[in-house]
Amino acid sequence: MSDDEFGYDFETDDEELLIQLASNAQSTDAVALIAAASTAEKTVAGLKASQEVKAFHERVYPHDALALGPGNKGKAPDVFARGAEQKRAFSSASSAHDPVAYPDLTSALQAIGSVQLPPPTELSDDGEAESEADLSPLQRFRAFPKRPLTVTDLTAGAWCELQYWYTLTQLPGGRRTRTPAMKQGSKVHKKLEDEVHTTVKIEIVQKEDGFALRLWNLVQGLRTLRDTGLTRELEVWGFVDGNLVSGVIDDISYDNPNPDFENELSNQELQPGEGQSMISDYFPPPSSTNKSKGSHRKIFLADVKTRGTLSPISPAIIRPAKIQLLLYHRFLSVMAAGQLDFFKIFRRYGLDADVRFSDTFMSQIGELHDEIFFDSPTSSAEEFREMPTTASQGGEIQDDSRTALESDSAPGTPDLLKYGTLRELLPLVKHEISLTFPRGAESLGHILCVKYVYREDGRELNAHDFPVSPQTLDAYLAGDMSWWRGDRKPKGVAIEEAFKCSTCEFAAGCSWRMGMDQERVKRTQERVNKAKKAVETRF
Repeated sequence: MSDDEFGYDFETDDEELLIQLASNAQSTDAVALIAAASTAEKTVAGLKASQEVKAFHERVYPHDALALGPGNKGKAPDVFARGAEQKRAFSSASSAHDPVAYPDLTSALQAIGSVQLPPPTELSDDGEAESEADLSPLQRFRAFPKRPLTVTDLTAGAWCELQYWYTLTQLPGGRRTRTPAMKQGSKVHKKLEDEVHTTVKIEIVQKEDGFALRLWNLVQGLRTLRDTGLTRELEVWGFVDGNLVSGVIDDISYDNPNPDFENELSNQELQPGEGQSMISDYFPPPSSTNKSKGSHRKIFLADVKTRGTLSPISPAIIRPAKIQLLLYHRFLSVMAAGQLDFFKIFRRYGLDADVRFSDTFMSQIGELHDEIFFDSPTSSAEEFREMPTTASQGGEIQDDSRTALESDSAPGTPDLLKYGTLRELLPLVKHEISLTFPRGAESLGHILCVKYVYREDGRELNAHDFPVSPQTLDAYLAGDMSWWRGDRKPKGVAIEEAFKCSTCEFAAGCSWRMGMDQERVKRTQERVNKAKKAVETRF
């Protein structure tokens, strides 16, 4: 076996350097050893396998191979070995008769190994990182770039704050586990929506497309309400303590859920007293200026809840639905009054109001709404498809209908897009809102309704009507937002509402439940001890 077979051509200086390194006795200078090892590594960087190393050492030491210990005579070490083999290669010679000794770099390597990545973040008792534990729920789960608050977030506290805290911290994605009952309820809602709307899939290319689709759905929902008197699944936005909140209203119509109840409230003449609301709080006085704006029809909000049993509905069950509808009514009132800052919403979602929508999105929306094109002899989607093809600068043939949908139209091609960005789409949205609510917030009725339907067949079981109460909503939000801001710990349910725990997946390990049990045991023990003392006193 010759050196030429491996293609190596070592210089005399390189060979002498290797011999000198192998002959050096154990050194106590760790820095010098590291430098020597680095030089040796550069010299033998071309060695690829242990056989190559053996051939090299046979040439350097023709009469005797490197000796690493008893029984190893005639064997060459693998300088690329790792772990235990590497440690043996750099250990001192095991015999005084061995001609070669390797320096021990254990201390030096340990010193290098001690300078590693910073230690992991210290964990708190509950296993959460201290940095996260110090954050409020709002900062931890609903701060940008995570999604903003939803109406569901804010109403969960009306059922059980602690259950929602466990959901956010212990379940994947902070979402409730979908049970068969929940899936069946979703089917009922989908069936109701399909009675009003036809679902069409639209491809989303960029995030601006996604929010534009939500605005187009709002426009279509408002038009459906005006045309048919009913719309479902209408999305609304609002702000609570400066935080964006979104929600979807189940049912909006011109049908008053309880005209007699509204008339009764309207005819009442309440005198203001301590803790008593005026009727004007529920029904703001109409403005003479707004009366001339258009229709006097009022719009009423309702929420649909599904149930799997026919048992009576307690106030504790209705409470979350009440808060939900009160939030919807407030948000829609602000939108109807033209006071919602959509650009603030864009900033919260990280959207650019001037980014052009993708060609794919605009072509699909154009098939549904011809109005995305400017009014011109060639403004409809049908006419765009009939336009002849032309050669582009690159020599390829392309359809001019696609070119017309591009934000940067080719030279000589007019930009026929009417709503190509969020900024351009906003005037249409605001116009549709003003048409639907001609008297602003006064176009909304002040009776809200919760409808309960049977999950199995969708038949209505019960309906609960109640008036709009700003005071009730403000009082609830003040308490709920104090938890979201981290001002206090989440609370569990009161003992009177312990029935909720029977359907809670966290009941077994709920700290609130255990605390309540311990408190009841303590009170019982105190009563027993008090009774014993009373008996002892009498005797």
